[in-house]
Amino acid sequence: MGKKRDSSSYKRKKKYIRPSPFFIIVCEGKVTEPDYFKGFPYYGKLGTGYSHAAVHIVPNAGQHEAVVAKAYEVWKDLNNKYGTISPAEVWCVFDCDGDPDGLNRAIQAARSKKFNAIYSVQCFELWYLLHFQMVTGAIKKTEYDKRLSEYLSIDYTHGTKGMYALLKEHQNNAIRAARQLWEQKAKMGELQSDPITNVYLLVEALNSAYDRLRNRQSIK
Repeated sequence: MGKKRDSSSYKRKKKYIRPSPFFIIVCEGKVTEPDYFKGFPYYGKLGTGYSHAAVHIVPNAGQHEAVVAKAYEVWKDLNNKYGTISPAEVWCVFDCDGDPDGLNRAIQAARSKKFNAIYSVQCFELWYLLHFQMVTGAIKKTEYDKRLSEYLSIDYTHGTKGMYALLKEHQNNAIRAARQLWEQKAKMGELQSDPITNVYLLVEALNSAYDRLRNRQSIK
């Protein structure tokens, strides 16, 4: 008789699946943007059985073109680690920071590598404020903080954490307002004038990814 096989040999090896889509989000900001994007369900509720997390966030990547350089470095590294990652899965997140020429160079650098260029003029807080009101004219950064504090009944300052949860119920308002603002500026050929933001594109992509994930899991 042949040697009896150990029952453990019959057990299937765990199969790891690549998250699809995958997001590499590289931010200028150290706290504000990374903390906000970590609030999205797709960041932390992927479930088990996947080879790696669905969202890889890099904070404090420098300013403007430095963000693109960092994104390229991270993209190459994760390609080696996880396998083929499309450039379309890379998102560079910028603010204007009072340097429109620098912002423009960064946007062009990101697009040259087929990365997504996500930016706000003049600051990320514009995206937050659009949850509550339309903004069509330039305002001071301190005014963003003041209005957000009033709407949220908190003492908002740049770097306040937990903003995703605080803003979630108004998110559809922000998407509509940001898209409307973008379309207005596009007609005028002023897609980098203050105020403007296309953060809504990344927000919609993260939401869509999570919706598709839930649909797949509900079918199984």
